[in-house]
Amino acid sequence: MIAFVLSGAGARGPLQVGALQALLEADIQPDFLVGTSAGAVNASYVASRGLSGEALSTMHSQWKKVKVSTIYPGGVIGAAFRLLRNSQGLYPNDGLRRMIRDGLPEGVTSFGNLQLPLYVTSVDILSGRLFLFGEDPRAPIVDAVLASSSIPAIHPPVEYHGLQLVDGGVLANVAASVAMDKGATQVYALNAGHAGEAASEREIKGVVNVLNQTLTTMMAQSLMEDLARAEAETSIDLHHIVLRPERPVPFGDFSRADELALTGYETTKAYLAAPRPRTVLPREPEQLDLGEVVPGARQYIPSYWLR
Repeated sequence: MIAFVLSGAGARGPLQVGALQALLEADIQPDFLVGTSAGAVNASYVASRGLSGEALSTMHSQWKKVKVSTIYPGGVIGAAFRLLRNSQGLYPNDGLRRMIRDGLPEGVTSFGNLQLPLYVTSVDILSGRLFLFGEDPRAPIVDAVLASSSIPAIHPPVEYHGLQLVDGGVLANVAASVAMDKGATQVYALNAGHAGEAASEREIKGVVNVLNQTLTTMMAQSLMEDLARAEAETSIDLHHIVLRPERPVPFGDFSRADELALTGYETTKAYLAAPRPRTVLPREPEQLDLGEVVPGARQYIPSYWLR
């Protein structure tokens, strides 16, 4: 059974569009999908149509239409005003909700309307637990994907039957464990989020940028545990396809959909030409700089990253 796992990605979401195009050309079709955050948005578009040229065209056009004012309306002044009012997020999530809804075919309102099974992760900040949508066909798909995409403090939590749901990436940014629990033996994890690389060549400035990078760094850890599990369970091939842009994508920069889609396509084509299941990092251990980075401190990489 084949599962596609689409990570959180933020503005790097178009990388997954190109990756899916490469998988489609290789005639690799998913039996089901697992999505988190921006990956949940992309996965919902595929699950609602199947992996097809139509689905990928829709995804690409949706990403090309996104503007920073759509997802983060009001700018700095609006964010400051909401902060002073003690709001639950710096930006309202109305634009994000519209983006999710507009990318779905007419009549697709619940998980039972999808062509392919889809599982979407989110986290309840009241209990600190991971919640999974997709097992109940009656669940509303827009609410689920919105909850999975609501970055804590950036967007307000989604109120859902007494829960306060936020981005599933807080606990599982690349939810490969869900795919394995649901019986997948071939898992293609399209990781367009943080996977061990530096954020950029420059110093990170601004509260939102610091918060976003801190969260993405924390999110990377659960994937490493999933890869260690896949190594132990030899019946599972987990293909960790790291989708990195050629140059950093600043928080809120949605202007590079074409460039990112092409990078995702080329990266995945190269991986499929020489697949390496159960590989944690996209580099050989000897290529990693394990020496002293600054006086008194040395970069530490856990041994299970290098298996």
